[in-house]
Amino acid sequence: MTAVVFRSVTTDLTAANSDFSNAATVLIIGEKASLVAEDALPLSGLSLASDFIRPIADGSTDSLTSYVAGKAVTVATFSDKKSRTLGPIRGDAIHEVVSKHSGKGDAVILVHVSSEDQILTAALSIARVFPTYSRKQSSAASRTVNIHFVLPTAPKSTITSTTRTTTTTRTATINGVSATASTTTTAKTIQTKQKVDVAKIQAVADAVRDAAHLVDTAPNELNPTTYTEIVQDVWKSKLEALGVTMKVIRGTELRDQGYGGIWSVGMASENPPALIVLSHTPANAHKTVAWVGKGITFDTGGLDLKVGGGMIGMKSDMGGSAGIFHAFVATVVNGINTNFNLHAVLCVAENSLDSRSFRPDDVIHAYSGKTVEVTDTDAEGRLVLMDGVAHASKDLNADVVVDMATLTGAQPYATGVRHAGFISNSEEFEGMVVDAGKASGDLARAMLYCPEYLAVDTSFKSQVADMINYSGGGIDRVNAPSSAAGFFVGAHLVPEEKWVENGEGMWAHIDMALPAKINGKASGYGVGILYALAESLNAKYAQ
Repeated sequence: MTAVVFRSVTTDLTAANSDFSNAATVLIIGEKASLVAEDALPLSGLSLASDFIRPIADGSTDSLTSYVAGKAVTVATFSDKKSRTLGPIRGDAIHEVVSKHSGKGDAVILVHVSSEDQILTAALSIARVFPTYSRKQSSAASRTVNIHFVLPTAPKSTITSTTRTTTTTRTATINGVSATASTTTTAKTIQTKQKVDVAKIQAVADAVRDAAHLVDTAPNELNPTTYTEIVQDVWKSKLEALGVTMKVIRGTELRDQGYGGIWSVGMASENPPALIVLSHTPANAHKTVAWVGKGITFDTGGLDLKVGGGMIGMKSDMGGSAGIFHAFVATVVNGINTNFNLHAVLCVAENSLDSRSFRPDDVIHAYSGKTVEVTDTDAEGRLVLMDGVAHASKDLNADVVVDMATLTGAQPYATGVRHAGFISNSEEFEGMVVDAGKASGDLARAMLYCPEYLAVDTSFKSQVADMINYSGGGIDRVNAPSSAAGFFVGAHLVPEEKWVENGEGMWAHIDMALPAKINGKASGYGVGILYALAESLNAKYAQ
């Protein structure tokens, strides 16, 4: 097991000196401009020559290593190329460099950053390098990795202001005459940003590793029963004392209380499905935010069985719920949501095969009150999410709902393997989600939001129910299927008029099917973006 410890944010290179003596590896990383700056390296502390950095400065190499007093000292650069779709620092490049050069045994990593805005992405990218789940017979020796962030100037409090302008156009016919009116709304968010708190960075990084651990866990260990027990243990040890409550609706209780989606998907498993709700309601909260996560602990596809190796890796189909669960933990532990209530709604089930399995042609009664004709049992994620968002909007009376899932195989065709794809009914909220992705390194890009072409009355027509759950034939197969799947989920937010485009409620559906993994291991995606989003929402609701 590797302990990853964030030690300092400083301008003083000597802050790491005490860690050098016990380290087998010292790794110093940064963009080239930072590393070649005067006094950027602790030369005396590591007994390095004054011209040690010259091969990097003149472009001969991106990294160099020297062995000093029994330890490997490596200096390595990472790419500074950043288009507008990336954040202030390249988290993917940091992950690659640290993975390659972190060595064995105890280590010290010095990360040169040019601003405090780069620290969260850098920290979470490093945390992902050291996964915690392993069942190998000869496990790696325990080690500690101490991390220091080095700034060019002392960290300070700042005040930032963000302004977004939204224009809504409406057309109406009055006495046979068509009239068009436009309304422009300007929203300004003012946020005071305090000095970087290393303890808070540690909590978020730990949450990323904990989420990844859940996603990596084998399905014979993680099922709806054991998942519920894990959540309960974390609630008891970390959250209950902070005022968090926990509610579980399980098994036939789901059926009897009208959660037809979760119940139908999970009823064939010997481990009954569950809806788990964690709630934190601060005294001064005046808004309510709900995060809803898909928690399919294993997906066989049901009677529409996955074939040809399609089941391999389906233990990760609960990645959305893992991200939401541990983002909730980090947000509450760090005291972020002072101005809004926060709920985590985990929709947990195992899509198994049995004589009790739900079938194509079944009609499911969703918690929203709508009915769904099953056309594909392997499109089960949207069925559990539909009950989750209905619970969030009906029972929790949420003002903001974010649902997150490893939902569609089409997601990377829409936004690539590193950016999650999402849709939102609010132009303002769409921008907030993108910004949160950039701030955390959990990148996200907006997909097509066009209910006229993609909503259920167009893409999911049924002859016998309010909608079908999957329309994969003909033109619908290539008609923005990841966006359409999001509209299916959004159709179960109630009341409908609250969640229309630029309505009273703000909603985002995040599909993170491919970003959930990096090189075959879980990434802990979701923790960072939701944590950063919580910070933004708390600032917005402070006014």
